Amino acid sequence: MEQDIRIYAEGMAFKDGVYDLRALETVIAGYRKVLDRLVAVQMGRRQVPRGLKSQLGYEVAINKGSIELLVRFLLEHKELLVGVIAADGGQALSQAILMLLSDAIDLRKIATNFLKKGLTVKININNSFNIGSGINSGNVTFGDVKGSISISDPKILWAAQITRAPVNEILNRVDGKSIEYIDMSSQEHEFRFTPDDREIIGKEREELPTELTVVGRLDVVAFSSRRGSIVSNNERFSVTWDEQLRAKLQKVADIDGVMFKVRPVVDHKRLDDAAIGLHILDCGSPQKKLFD
Repeated sequence: MEQDIRIYAEGMAFKDGVYDLRALETVIAGYRKVLDRLVAVQMGRRQVPRGLKSQLGYEVAINKGSIELLVRFLLEHKELLVGVIAADGGQALSQAILMLLSDAIDLRKIATNFLKKGLTVKININNSFNIGSGINSGNVTFGDVKGSISISDPKILWAAQITRAPVNEILNRVDGKSIEYIDMSSQEHEFRFTPDDREIIGKEREELPTELTVVGRLDVVAFSSRRGSIVSNNERFSVTWDEQLRAKLQKVADIDGVMFKVRPVVDHKRLDDAAIGLHILDCGSPQKKLFD
């Protein structure tokens, strides 16, 4: 079978044609999610558009060995892509997304190293976004300014953000034993995940100084782990709190109309400023003294 991309995983999970089911599922499902999302970014979309899965398919052959997947793109509507990629189809697309993935991981590695040093990550885009560009230039650099990273194309940042979850799922399995490494290659490029790359997974949380008041109901509570949700205006927000609030929160759990004083929490490893949850500082009833 002619392939656009070769994915090869080596490790104890894949020996003599007998595969560990969870590891096999992670490789197949994880890389399918990565490919879907990188194709979307190459199309100039920050999210996977509706209908993409019906227009883009993958033909996969599994070769004997540790585990080797040969993937061929099945493009129903090539006009969705642009320039040379639309003309050449799978080969040009595979080259573009492999370079895009490599740049995205480089960006996450540099950001992780800065965060370990306690620096604030600042990402600068040097060139304007050319949606018609066929191949990503692949430049991810950091200069003299501490915490400053320069990228040549916003697609690199988009790719780092949109592939974060499936890449983390894959890297959680690449432990050096069950899976020693995973190669992903096209005709001209190769990219490898190893246990050293696991440094980019995890979280780098910060509680922002901004204080907000949210009116709602404390729901789905796990007091032992100090986690739960606040339901407000039909929206659900993940929340945490400190141990000294346990008794107070136990009294208002599952009660509507409680006022919560909170601070937004962000995860800098996500490379964006969106809040991933809220940290409760205090709570009270509107009918009584607000906070005591």
